[in-house]
Formats: sequence, structure tokens, C-alpha cells
Amino acid sequence: MQVGDIVKALHVDENLDNGRQNVGFIVKVDRSSLTFKRRYWVKLFGGWTVGPAPFTERQLQVISKSS
Repeated sequence: MQVGDIVKALHVDENLDNGRQNVGFIVKVDRSSLTFKRRYWVKLFGGWTVGPAPFTERQLQVISKSS
């Protein structure tokens, strides 16, 4: 996964209120200073005022790779 990929956040509930979606795009990739695991910062589409938010690789599913 890399910056620009469109991903689905698997742990975000599918049945969201107010038109929110669990799909977004990766805006930054870094490593956690505590666990040293790779973090993917995702800006979710539609209705989310908070973000981008960090996710781990296992919490995301790639929908479309950036070119």
C-alpha cells in the first residue's frame, strides 16, 4: 500500500449514519514510534470531520492502486 491508494477501512462499521463511508485514500505512510509498525494515514470520504486517521495494514483493504 502506498500514498494515493483508495482503501476500505475494515473495522469502521458498514452501516454509518449521515452518509459517512468507510472508504478513503492514503495520504501519508510512516512508522509508529511506540510499536515501529507501519501506519497508513487515511482521509475517509463523505461526512467525516476528523482525519486523516492512522490505520494498520490489517485494518485496510486496497480497492484501487494509485498509478
